[in-house]
Amino acid sequence: MSSSNSAVWLLEAGGQFVVQEAPLPSPGPDEVLIKNKAVAVNPMDWKIQIYGPHLPFPKKYPFILGADVAGEIYEVGQDVTTFKKGDRVMGGANWFLTNEIRDSGFQNYTICKVNLVAPLPDTMSFESGSVLPLALSTATMGLYPAGRLELPLPLTPKASPINKVILVWGGSSSTGSAAIQMAVASGATVIATASAKNHSFVQSLGAAKVLDYHEDSIIQDLIQAIRDTPGEFLGVLEAIAEEETIRKCADVVKGLGGGRVVTNLPVPVKDIPEEVELVGVVDVANLHDHKEISEYVWGKFIPEALKDGTLKPVPEPLVVGEGLEKIPEGVSLFQKGISARKIVVTL
Repeated sequence: MSSSNSAVWLLEAGGQFVVQEAPLPSPGPDEVLIKNKAVAVNPMDWKIQIYGPHLPFPKKYPFILGADVAGEIYEVGQDVTTFKKGDRVMGGANWFLTNEIRDSGFQNYTICKVNLVAPLPDTMSFESGSVLPLALSTATMGLYPAGRLELPLPLTPKASPINKVILVWGGSSSTGSAAIQMAVASGATVIATASAKNHSFVQSLGAAKVLDYHEDSIIQDLIQAIRDTPGEFLGVLEAIAEEETIRKCADVVKGLGGGRVVTNLPVPVKDIPEEVELVGVVDVANLHDHKEISEYVWGKFIPEALKDGTLKPVPEPLVVGEGLEKIPEGVSLFQKGISARKIVVTL
């Protein structure tokens, strides 16, 4: 293969990003090589750059980060029949499972497992497609497996109401936006939190009630809102992964008599009430242990839901520029804080 590859390297834990050449990988069985057209930035990218020495991954440096890609299939591995060269796709780059740079997103070419790749509708841009993969995988692992919120799998068209209620804390975030849409497609009633300016956006995703997390009375307000909502309360999907928000979610669950809080990263929090079960999701890494769920969600639900509008590519992409050299700028911007948008770089 004559093409060459370049990537954004994080040279050391807590260090700086540098654009340099990178190996051009070849896909193995059940893998595809994607020529990236757009990549998205996630909170973990800046957190790893800043707090890298204190985090469990990456396990080696220099390294390449990035978990969300969209582009065209460049090469397919052995036994891959669902995709062919030139197909427009989005994919989840699962480097945090493999610790291999071939599986990272901040480069021109990325290896993805077939069960973490979905076709993009012709009407959807690469930039829009790139906002979804990690969020969808994280939401999937929080909502469906045993020991999480245990919802029935999502349907297209949306399932009929199932008389189950969940709380999504951080409804305008990437993971929160995905979780609301998927839970509604499963037939659940969703109560969510968001800042006041994002209430309309979160309601447009299907949330039945949206409360402002800035309110001093938010814990009691949520307890009352859940009590007033018909159906069995299954627990909380906490999409922010910060100690303060996890504690507030735990207080809500305690006030309702106990239950489960599922957070999108395994953040250690001390002194959680004994009535509350705190479960950390390690997103894509766990999907490989739940093959039936991942194959259904990525192979059937996501393609159909993108086509019929059950699933919207949100938050809206905020494109900060074109080229690998713009990725460090995007990571820095994310660290400063954005709301109801996802930072994307075109390639």
